[in-house]
Amino acid sequence: MARDRNLSVWQAYVVVMSFVSLLCIGALCYTVFQSGTNYKTVEAAQTQARDLESKHREELNKRLFLQNVLGFGDKPMTQDDINQLTQSSSGNQEIADIQKKFVADMGLLGPNVTDKSYRKLVETLMQTVRERNLQVDAQAKREEDLKVKYDATIKQETEAREAERKRANELAQQLEQTQVAYAQKEKERQEEITKIQTDRQRLAQQAETEKRTYLAEIDKLTKKRDDLARQNELLGKQLEEIKGEDFQYVQGKITEVVDGGETVYLNLGRADGLRAGVRFSVLDDDTSKVADVEPKARIEVVEVNQQTDHLSRARVLPDRNPRTILRGDRIYSPAWQPGRKVSFGLVGKLDIDGDGKDDRETVKALIAQNGGEVSVDLRPDGRMEGNLNVNTRWLVIGDEFKILGGTLDAATEVMGKRRVELEQQAKSMGVSRINLDKLMGYLRGSNVEDVVPLGNATRASDFIRREAPPAPGRGRVSGLFQTPDGQSAPK
Repeated sequence: MARDRNLSVWQAYVVVMSFVSLLCIGALCYTVFQSGTNYKTVEAAQTQARDLESKHREELNKRLFLQNVLGFGDKPMTQDDINQLTQSSSGNQEIADIQKKFVADMGLLGPNVTDKSYRKLVETLMQTVRERNLQVDAQAKREEDLKVKYDATIKQETEAREAERKRANELAQQLEQTQVAYAQKEKERQEEITKIQTDRQRLAQQAETEKRTYLAEIDKLTKKRDDLARQNELLGKQLEEIKGEDFQYVQGKITEVVDGGETVYLNLGRADGLRAGVRFSVLDDDTSKVADVEPKARIEVVEVNQQTDHLSRARVLPDRNPRTILRGDRIYSPAWQPGRKVSFGLVGKLDIDGDGKDDRETVKALIAQNGGEVSVDLRPDGRMEGNLNVNTRWLVIGDEFKILGGTLDAATEVMGKRRVELEQQAKSMGVSRINLDKLMGYLRGSNVEDVVPLGNATRASDFIRREAPPAPGRGRVSGLFQTPDGQSAPK
């Protein structure tokens, strides 16, 4: 019994568990079927949600686009935004048409307008309309003013025309009277012309007679002038020959040579107007004229004896090719003459050292150092200071000016004209020409220690009077020039 009861319970348990399993399997199948159906529903819902979101974004973009187009957006549209709209393409044909129309309408705004919208376009058009209305009002006012002026002008011109008509009538009457008077004057003028022609014929005959007389007198004066010119030219040549370099005579001589040929004594001194610093060229004792004579040495006066009239001491300037100086040798300087100053004329650019610069101040200093003076100075720019006078002895000729390109500049042209005039005047006065190199050969020393820096390096201290070196010892000076107490004796 108990076993049957347990079996029944077990069978009941199996039946119940089987039924429960069937129910679970049925629930599981239902659940699986329902989950597939729900998935499709969810997927359809998601697709619909995405479509709705896309449409929402599209509608939102449309709204923003339309707000910007109308000018009510968050920020104004710029030209770059319009260019982007032009390049972008929308699937909505209506929006695409609106974009094209908007881009075309925004072209009405100027390139300097940064806010691109229909509101800005309307404001701009309204502003333009207001300005045009103001211009129309101003134009209407100007037309009214012009009409008033026109009416006034017409009235004034009418009055002026009436006045001119009255004036013309008066002038016609005056013209008639004038014509009558003119006819009378014309008759008198014809009579006067007849008389003048008669007088003119008489005066022409008289003038012809006087002309022949004057021409004969002019021929005589012309011949006389030519004769005087030839005589003047001949006298000028003779004067130039008399005063010329070929007839320059020595000014003194060397009376004694001491100190082994380094010091010499001259027969020129205080009475001759000599002073320290003057330089002479030494020539052979048989020289009477200095033309084309090569100096054997150069000397510089260092002391003028104040106790005698004609005695001075000079030092011999060192030379690269020294020649023996002898007692009796002659001395010569173009810048010094006994008892008077020798005047010079300077012409053109005076370039001593070949650096292309004008060294005329150095030349003047050397002339003054050697006892001379400058009476006339014609500078390279055409400016001229001073004039030739009877004491002018030399005309120092500088560099010749050159014509570049076939033309002369203003300064060179003035300088050329004045140079020709000055040389002609010098020729008529017998003033001799001397080139710069030859003059410097006389005035400057030839040794190294005696070189004077030129150009920008020139110093005023180079031309101060030099201190005389100590006098030579008593035993080395000739007795002809010493007293018993050792002093220099008069000549």
